Amino acid sequence: MALGGAQEVGASCYYLKLGGYNFLLDCGTGQSRGIVFSPNFDALLHTNYIQDLNQISNVFISHAHLDHVAALPNFLQLNQRAVVYMTDFTFQIAELQLGTKFSATMKERISRVTFLQKLPLEDLSISFHQAGHIPGAMMTLFNFRGKKILYTGDYSTEATELVDAANFPREEIDTLIICAVHARHSMHRKNDWATTKILHKIQFALKNGRKVFCRVNQISKGVELIALIKKYLPRAEIFMDNRVMRMIHCFEAQHVPIMNVHMHPLEGFVRMPSVIVSTHPPKIFRDTEIIDANFSLHDDFNSVVNLVAKVNPKVCVVVHSPPDKFNVNLTLEQALIRNADSRTKFIFPKLLEPFEI
Repeated sequence: MALGGAQEVGASCYYLKLGGYNFLLDCGTGQSRGIVFSPNFDALLHTNYIQDLNQISNVFISHAHLDHVAALPNFLQLNQRAVVYMTDFTFQIAELQLGTKFSATMKERISRVTFLQKLPLEDLSISFHQAGHIPGAMMTLFNFRGKKILYTGDYSTEATELVDAANFPREEIDTLIICAVHARHSMHRKNDWATTKILHKIQFALKNGRKVFCRVNQISKGVELIALIKKYLPRAEIFMDNRVMRMIHCFEAQHVPIMNVHMHPLEGFVRMPSVIVSTHPPKIFRDTEIIDANFSLHDDFNSVVNLVAKVNPKVCVVVHSPPDKFNVNLTLEQALIRNADSRTKFIFPKLLEPFEI
């Protein structure tokens, strides 16, 4: 049951019941017209699955982007017993993203796991796999009574500037729960990515001797943007606010190198031309181009189709997947109907609609 993030991006949170186990997969917030919203936890109390939120025993956080982790402190106030699993890198990033929202008591309930680590439970084993997308991101594989259920979270089948490609389990998957933003965007191709357009705007402004103020909607996105600028515009001077600098230190402490001689803290004099990366609203500078650096690094439509064809699960539950605003009819499901080898039944769940896998 999707408590958030069903056929939309934001507030990803999926309830999974396996026998007597009650789990949450991710626990994020969303934003619409400036208003932050959270998953509907109380909706579970109107089902036959649980009568109390304390019956949820575990939460699995795929990665540290806010739409997958930011509602976790709120949930841990409602639930006094759940153990949370995430990688150490995800914990480090999430702690910087959320600041004081994580109390000391909450941190004690977070178990930091490693890739390929296995948790053996009665009738159930759980393992964690590298998901790409952002350092620390993990997929979670449940082996329940011989049936294998894989939750991807956000993933990437190609390496990015910060992390290698996803390392999918080689086992046969019965049910794939996939966060597939572009599963219904058949016209979306990698060369349409927002990152390309942002980089072109930056390059044009710098060539014309202007400053570029890039506002990012979360701190980790600032690091991702800086890594892209570093690769494609290697001589660009980059200035970063204190929050982005702290996040960079976190990445470098985990052996992900970011800094070079062209990067500086945002304090005092800012050279021209240069790029400013900040999580704060833009200050008014003379000769400054202001860019809302909102982007994602999700697989495009063809990559999603190829992945699901390769995994070839019996059931594919597609979440985190907004409809196509251009009303193009071809979807992931329709693309694979043409594949004679595909055995996959698709479910595109609606928000708060229970379904069986």
